[in-house]
Amino acid sequence: MLPIPLVLGLSLALALVCTAIPWLARPLGGWPLTLGLGAGIMLNLIGVALALPLYPWIDLVVLVVAWSGGLLLGRGIAPRFRPFLLLFLCLSVVDVLLTAGVSLSGPHTAAGSAPLRFGDFLLVLPWGRFETNLVDVLLLTALAEHWRQRGSGYLIALLPGVLAFLLADGFVLVTRLGIVPGIPFFTAGYICTEGLLRAVSRHRTPAATKPAR
Repeated sequence: MLPIPLVLGLSLALALVCTAIPWLARPLGGWPLTLGLGAGIMLNLIGVALALPLYPWIDLVVLVVAWSGGLLLGRGIAPRFRPFLLLFLCLSVVDVLLTAGVSLSGPHTAAGSAPLRFGDFLLVLPWGRFETNLVDVLLLTALAEHWRQRGSGYLIALLPGVLAFLLADGFVLVTRLGIVPGIPFFTAGYICTEGLLRAVSRHRTPAATKPAR
């Protein structure tokens, strides 16, 4: 198992890249993204069916699926706080239930001997494996696209993902749990970013000037 500081550093690097995708892919319309999403899913399914040893090339397919899906999701929801929050709250509940089910299902294979899985972004390093679920990459991209749609800059779009990884790795470090649901931490990062922006906005709003007499 990789040390938590290394996991955090790799996670933050992934967040930096995913956050830049909405600005880099801004000229792309819905059809190219849909085609990329469909092609990536098909390649993933073919790889699973044939059990092809495609690593590390399968990582590119995972990123295409996650980035295109995240952009479509970010563009498909109204760029307002409540609709996006409702989506993340629902996903968080599902994630918690699924993680609880996996945790209660029995012992798991050790991380060092577990087979490479399709649908995950994987980095096989000399010190161990860094593994991130496709959904996490997709949601990172969707969060960044959401903030871009709201007219925010890159740093604001990056903040929810950074906060999410800091909270998640801190939680793992304290609790020593091997498996934790990731989406609730993205939800917390999103809420914290929204609260910070509103606090800064109220602070910068000048007091109403008195009418001239």
